Amino acid sequence: MNQPFKQAGVVQDARIEAIDMVPIGSFLAENGGYGSAREIGHARMATLVFVRLASGIVGIGECYGPPKTTLAYLDILRDNYLGQSAFDHRAIWRRMTNVLYHVRAQSQLAAAISGLDIALHDGLGKLLGLPVYRLLGGEEQASIQVYASGGYFHEPKALSLEAQLERVAGEFDGYKIKIGRGIESDIERMQSARRILGDDVAIMADINGAYTADIALESMTALAPYRPYWIEEPVAPEDLPGFRRLAARRSLRIAAGEASVNAVEFRELAATGSVDVLMPDLNLCGGFVEALRIADLAHLGGLRVSPHVWGSAVGIMAAAHFAAALPSQPHPDRRHTPTWVEFDVSASNPLREALLTEPLALSKGQLALPTAPGLGIEIDDERLAALKIEI
Repeated sequence: MNQPFKQAGVVQDARIEAIDMVPIGSFLAENGGYGSAREIGHARMATLVFVRLASGIVGIGECYGPPKTTLAYLDILRDNYLGQSAFDHRAIWRRMTNVLYHVRAQSQLAAAISGLDIALHDGLGKLLGLPVYRLLGGEEQASIQVYASGGYFHEPKALSLEAQLERVAGEFDGYKIKIGRGIESDIERMQSARRILGDDVAIMADINGAYTADIALESMTALAPYRPYWIEEPVAPEDLPGFRRLAARRSLRIAAGEASVNAVEFRELAATGSVDVLMPDLNLCGGFVEALRIADLAHLGGLRVSPHVWGSAVGIMAAAHFAAALPSQPHPDRRHTPTWVEFDVSASNPLREALLTEPLALSKGQLALPTAPGLGIEIDDERLAALKIEI
């Protein structure tokens, strides 16, 4: 008899009372930058989203990209979400983006929405006493398989490729290195990776869209003897004609999508016929709601999914919950075809190492899923204050 009143209470407890964003960052030493063929970075930055519900519960999320641009959308989100129930998050999002169709959710607004969507799911999980992956329809899992993302191009005071790989060799079943500075360089870097990491691990090679299709094909042909697990972003994200030219001629597996936003862009990428693995970034693509649409699109098209991650421990854990919610597709053994989650292993990343009250539990390439509700993580307020940057 009292069930309707209990339900009404839960909905009321889920009313969104406050939305705040905190820009965080960590700056690298002079001449100690690292990055891709396109760019050497000198800072790690992200924007954290905090959503307070009427119950007092606070959900946490993360946005990808430059915090200054992300923060510009905070008032838009507040205008549309405050006073609404977190349970209605998908309806609110669609209503907002329908009205703001001139602004487009392909802009940094998508990153802002992503962080908010993650925070709302974290808050709802805490409210209901469930981990996020169970809210998304996943089954009970103890851990998620990750690959070590490193092998960066570097400035003189940063670790060399060899030093980067040697410090994590033997700890993972998969590793990613950066390539894209020419065929000779690609070969040398893959040779070094195989020599240090061994023949029995998966090695992903990331061009970061630095090539045109003809050069990408030349690189893939040259690297084939070293058995790269995939070639990532062989051409620029906007070069859909280049992806289509690769479709009929490439011989290696291709992964792409880290810079794509929402299911529409992933649909266009998948339609090129050249991509085997779609790589939504939960902090950019639209959060959990849009990532699940992308996963459905991938599975319907016979493609695999591997979430991209480049940010803080919040983003890493969001990607892990997303991966845990995906069915093994189509092979029933997750170990046979894992939903690889990217895990940055740069030598120093305070956004990963020094943000939480309890560090991420990583062992032998497996990231443990917390048993606590929501994302299962807690931000350390003092550490957050130390990482906060002025915009």
